[in-house]
Amino acid sequence: MHPILIDIGGFPITTYGLMVAIAFLTFWWVTVRRGKRLGYDPEFIQNLLTLIVISAMVGARLLHVVVSFDEYRQNPWKIFSREGYVFLGGFLAAVVVSAWYIRKHKQSVLGVADLFAPYLPLAHSIGRVGCFLYGCCWGGVCNAPWAVRFPENSPSWIDQYNNGLIPANQPWSLPVHPTQLYESFFLLGLFFFLRWLRGRQTFKGQLAMTYLIAYGVGRSIIEHFRVDPRGFIAGLSTSQWIGLLMTALGVWGYWILRNKAFPPERPVASPSE
Repeated sequence: MHPILIDIGGFPITTYGLMVAIAFLTFWWVTVRRGKRLGYDPEFIQNLLTLIVISAMVGARLLHVVVSFDEYRQNPWKIFSREGYVFLGGFLAAVVVSAWYIRKHKQSVLGVADLFAPYLPLAHSIGRVGCFLYGCCWGGVCNAPWAVRFPENSPSWIDQYNNGLIPANQPWSLPVHPTQLYESFFLLGLFFFLRWLRGRQTFKGQLAMTYLIAYGVGRSIIEHFRVDPRGFIAGLSTSQWIGLLMTALGVWGYWILRNKAFPPERPVASPSE
């Protein structure tokens, strides 16, 4: 865990922020490059990505405030801090804004979704490394050989201390599941799978629907190992409910689109990326 990369005049540059920036830049570069091969105007893709970045950050922050409402109700000023984001909130906001912008410019929503689908888990995988370095999104106590301990005053240490699991003089947290890395490795594997599937794609929307199904299932499973406060409804976390909804929509969309069999978009030249 290494939350602060460098402090410049009292303004800390966090490792989480750095990894999120790298994730966005990676996503930006690969989607613009691939989009050009598919015949999309680079300016259209770049403007769309700008909207995605803004809406994703707002949506991710907003959902964090919603699921942690009790904390912010007691300290309303913290709403405007830079701490706390929920990926699925950003994802949902970005999907809504993207669909509006794509339709406004008379482009194919499914085509752009297929363009983005393999690269979204790649960028997300990078961002989850930032979560690990910051110490958020931690897992439950375990005795697995790959379990990790976070240092004093880290989010997991504070949570364990507040719950009476460790004394105040304990320098490290109890060993916990590195759920941040679980998800990072899962997302990296999903990226490679979608890249493989792209070369065998048979209908438009196949990559996007496969992403929804796979991520929804994977995220719901990983949520079982997490213990950080994130809001629960009927025994399931907010992210699990959203993940299940994503899976259901993905299965429904896959079945509908496979039957319609719209041909997928192909690059003008053979892809090398």
